[in-house]
Amino acid sequence: MNADSIVAIERRLRSFSQANLYLCAGELTQDQSQYVIERELMRRAGAKRKKEFFSGRCLARLALKRAGWPIQALDRGPLGNPIWPAHIIGSITHDQHFGMAVVTHDSEVQGIGIDLIENPGKVDRQIDHLIMHVEEELLLAARFPELPAPAVAFSVKEAVVKAVSVHIGRFMDFLDIQLTASDQGISARVNGFPRPIPCIVIATEFGLLSACFFRLRN
Repeated sequence: MNADSIVAIERRLRSFSQANLYLCAGELTQDQSQYVIERELMRRAGAKRKKEFFSGRCLARLALKRAGWPIQALDRGPLGNPIWPAHIIGSITHDQHFGMAVVTHDSEVQGIGIDLIENPGKVDRQIDHLIMHVEEELLLAARFPELPAPAVAFSVKEAVVKAVSVHIGRFMDFLDIQLTASDQGISARVNGFPRPIPCIVIATEFGLLSACFFRLRN
């Protein structure tokens, strides 16, 4: 991954979220972890899943190190979410070859989610009805004409699920998330969540990156 491109992505995410966050990205190369708890989580996983998981955790620790925060094993919560050090929140994403992790302090934002799709054109259009409503497809086609609407919808909603699930204590169906236009681009409304969630879509050299952030404190 090009270091300058990663720095540019981090700057865009910082500007969008107005938060002092730290991003690390790289290829999926790790096939082991120094931490027993992480190895135990992947004890029955196949080689591909182990590489995704261990690489994501490694990138997350690199982001924590950049920020000067505690480096530790990252356990998995009941909703599949990483368990971060106290007062830190973050998100991890990967696709076939690359992964990314972002972290920030929970005094800056209280929810964060990212998602990467390396080849947006490969998102299966046969599952459109499981991903988005008709009006969302029209919105996304107008806002991001250079990107396939199903891929944008999938990626944005996956980021929203990562950011919101731990706050509402349950998984969400993608159709429970409604994407609407906003001054910043798009926002997401989630059934049972008190406020709209700002979202950003970035076409990078590594693929389609989506991110969302929200604050619950004034």
